[in-house]
Amino acid sequence: MSIELAINPKHNPEELAQTLREKGRLQVPDFLTDDSKEHLYQLLQENQIWHLSYNEGQENYESEESAYNALTPPQRQKFVNNIYARARDNFQYFFKQYYISQAIKLGENSGHPMHPVHDWVNSARFLGFMRELTATPEIRESDSYASLYGPGHFLTMHDDQHATHDRVAAWVISMTPNWNENWGGYLAFYDEKGNVTDAFKPAFNTLNIFTVPQRHAVQLVAPFAGRPRTSYLGWLLR
Repeated sequence: MSIELAINPKHNPEELAQTLREKGRLQVPDFLTDDSKEHLYQLLQENQIWHLSYNEGQENYESEESAYNALTPPQRQKFVNNIYARARDNFQYFFKQYYISQAIKLGENSGHPMHPVHDWVNSARFLGFMRELTATPEIRESDSYASLYGPGHFLTMHDDQHATHDRVAAWVISMTPNWNENWGGYLAFYDEKGNVTDAFKPAFNTLNIFTVPQRHAVQLVAPFAGRPRTSYLGWLLR
C-alpha cells in the first residue's frame, strides 16, 4: 500500500524553533499524521534486513544478522563481552540498524519498502520544515537510518561531530509504543561534568531533534525490556 508520508499539520516549525534555539534540543509528540505513523511503524515491524552495528576503536562494522546468529552460544558471549569491555573506557556502540541512504547509494536491496523514507526526508516539505525549525536555510539534505535497540544494546557518550559531514542537527522519529521507564534506552544529554541534564524516553510517533555538537548517549537497554526500541533517524547536512 502506498502512503504519502506527512508531518502532522498542527505543528508550526517557527513556533517550535524558539525552544530548539534556547535549549539545543526538542521533543515533538504526535509528529506524523495517523496514516504515516502506522505505516512507518509497520515497516519497522516487518523489516527483514537488520545489520549488527558496532565498532572496534575507530573501525566501524555492520555485520549480517545471520552471521551473528550462526555463532555458537559461547562465541556470541565472547563477542558481546569484548564489546562491553571496550565500552568501559572508550566510545562504543552496539545495536541493529538498516542504513537506508547508504543502501540506496550502493544500489542494494532495490525496492525495499523502507527506501521511500529516504525520499521523504529529502523532500521539499520535510527539509523545508527542518530549515525553519533549525533556522538554517543552508540545509541541503538528510541521510536516513532505521535503528533497533534490543536488550543489551547501547551507544556511549559522544557529540555527533563528523570529520567530513557538516551536521547541523540530528533528528530521531521515535517509533516505540508503551515503553516502560525501567527498561533504559533513554536518549540522555550530559553537561561537561557528566551530569545528565535531560533525557528523552523512547516514545511512539515523537520527534527528537538536537543541534550538533552536543554530548549525548543512548543508555543501555535493560535485559528485561519487553520490546525493542525502534526509530528512524538521520542528520541534517549543510
